[in-house]
Amino acid sequence: MSNRLTHVAVGFIFSVPLVGISYYFFSNDFQYLRLVLILSISTLPIFIGSILPDIIERPTNPGHRKFFHSWFMLSVFFIASFVIAFVVIPRYDNLLYVYLIFGFLLGYFSHLLLDATTKSSLQ
Repeated sequence: MSNRLTHVAVGFIFSVPLVGISYYFFSNDFQYLRLVLILSISTLPIFIGSILPDIIERPTNPGHRKFFHSWFMLSVFFIASFVIAFVVIPRYDNLLYVYLIFGFLLGYFSHLLLDATTKSSLQ
């Protein structure tokens, strides 16, 4: 259970500032109340993204990491996060769900980054 708590904590530490920074820099009409709304609503997708790989592929043994714990998925989520951050958010900064998707992608990405630093790494 502590492993899951680590994934959630690092997911929040990694993702919440990036969601807030992306809103701050790419918003045409920055408002602090909207920033608080975006950050508070994006906590659920960040939470889900940071634990989803272990829900899909249960960590029952050391070799549990398959497709959803792979370098391919890490690169897919990195590219998707990059596209959302630098292409979609600047174009559609008023859409709240874009920040929710971005939070989910960052949570998943942080999970894979943490798993990549372990002894068994990714597939």
